[in-house]
Amino acid sequence: MKRLLWILLAIPLLLIMAWRLWSPADLSICTTGTSTAGPLTAFIRDYFERNDRVDWRELDDRFDVLSTPEGQKIASQPQAHVCEALQLLQSPAFSQSEKIFTTALMFQLPIKQYMGFMDNGHLLYTQGRIDRDVMILILQPRGTAINYWWLPAWRERFHRDAPKLLDTGLITQVLSGRYWFDYPGSGF
Repeated sequence: MKRLLWILLAIPLLLIMAWRLWSPADLSICTTGTSTAGPLTAFIRDYFERNDRVDWRELDDRFDVLSTPEGQKIASQPQAHVCEALQLLQSPAFSQSEKIFTTALMFQLPIKQYMGFMDNGHLLYTQGRIDRDVMILILQPRGTAINYWWLPAWRERFHRDAPKLLDTGLITQVLSGRYWFDYPGSGF
């Protein structure tokens, strides 16, 4: 009986600790005092120019940006570039294609930062600074987010935006976990 009592007392404590550990990172510091003049911006501009400023829809592989050595370097350490990425996403000086490429480089953010990235993406989308395709790319689980479909904080963000952007079948597949089981063989 004592063991059951301890277990019942430990469960709420574990839930509180889990909630605290999985709450999103506060990326509000990213919107003040940072600029789009760092290595991510230089790489995105160069990549876009090398592709003759072709719209991302016309490329054979919109995630080709991840296969370049510079892209791999940025994608492997996205935490160092998340503020610059958010500045780039909100800047009207960048095309939606450049914003798509930037978002792809942020797929491997730790989950706390990715949820903060989702929150900022939601705000930028409602302000009209990013288009529907960029928001879908932020929302649809890839990279880190694919492994956290069960996390209540991630699901809350997904529920907030998915009904307006994704079809019902995909939403059901993601929230049921089937997407996670099917996705690893599908690539990005």
